[in-house]
Amino acid sequence: METRPSTFDPDYVRQARELYAQGLTDRELAEAFGVSRSTIFRWRAAYPEFAEATRLGKDVADDRVERALYERAIGYEEEAVSVYRPTSAEAPVIVRYKREVRPDVTAALQWMRARRPKIWARPAPPSEKETNIAEEIRKGMERVERIAGPQFRAAPHHHARE
Repeated sequence: METRPSTFDPDYVRQARELYAQGLTDRELAEAFGVSRSTIFRWRAAYPEFAEATRLGKDVADDRVERALYERAIGYEEEAVSVYRPTSAEAPVIVRYKREVRPDVTAALQWMRARRPKIWARPAPPSEKETNIAEEIRKGMERVERIAGPQFRAAPHHHARE
């Protein structure tokens, strides 16, 4: 069985690195090259320099997002512009000023979960076994209450000395 010749162009190595660095996804890269996503995957397997370029390009984009997340987590100052037109002015007035962007707790939490997962990871839901143990205890308490009566559950009352 014969296979079609590859449509891979060596210039795709440079283009892929640049496009991924801009934040494109695999799907968007495939559209840019006029191929399917599976073709992109095949090219990665067949052309090591293409695979390396896509990895490096994605690393550039990931680094930019990481820096932005970090800045959002700790807060930052940015230059802002306000434009208004007073009734007595002929032209609009442009005012540049520094604006504080306060730290974002959600961004900080995302950062910590990625960087220190042993400390900051979300707690795992209880396992099936743990869930069953709690249910068995609840059922046992119901059986004891049926046998001993509802007074079994009542906690003893302690009166403070006056």
